[in-house]
Amino acid sequence: MVRMTFSIPDELKKKLDQLQDINWSEIFKNGLKKKLEILEKLHAKGEL
Repeated sequence: MVRMTFSIPDELKKKLDQLQDINWSEIFKNGLKKKLEILEKLHAKGEL
């Protein structure tokens, strides 16, 4: 598995830290998968 690093604003990080029991990496990974699926469909239709 590959590791990636993303930068987020300090204010957002503070808010994320308030919810300690949340697996933000998993949520981010799922969001990227969904976005990629959408972009691939648009690309296949020639809309991207």
